[in-house]
Amino acid sequence: MRYHIMNHIVKAGFLIITGLILVGCASQPTNLPATALVNENSLPAVSPELDHYIAWVPLEQAQTAAVAEAMTHISLRQAREETSREVCRGNPVSGGNVIERHGPVAARTPASMGGHPAWYYRISQQPGTQDCLTEEQVNLYQALRGRLPDWLSIQRGRPATVRTLGLRSAP
Repeated sequence: MRYHIMNHIVKAGFLIITGLILVGCASQPTNLPATALVNENSLPAVSPELDHYIAWVPLEQAQTAAVAEAMTHISLRQAREETSREVCRGNPVSGGNVIERHGPVAARTPASMGGHPAWYYRISQQPGTQDCLTEEQVNLYQALRGRLPDWLSIQRGRPATVRTLGLRSAP
């Protein structure tokens, strides 16, 4: 009986020590040399036909690229859920299909944002929020944008159309 209790105490102690070590490792500041940061001019251009969710997660808020990516997806999901409840009468706010993702990469924010080190991560989707029927899509984008953290923005796309004999068709 004593052996069984002692075994549980040792296992619990091991788990606590392992957890403390992991927390310590995860909270270490990211010390990337300035030369390791990508210049904003080196990032791929955005397509004007797509919606872009662009994150500039400060390095001090996310120690790794994986953490920055997770923070972006969690923030975007929370904003969509809040917008769904408050603006769309519970209907889901979903963007179109994801066309591409870029990053996260360690980069320096644009000068207009202070030029500080951050993780750049971009999710590009087909434009629109198809599942939420509101009178004006602009209001929906504004509502969604207002629920995002300062480091995450939306660049709304304009779908390319081809006009032929008065008909609209997407290329």
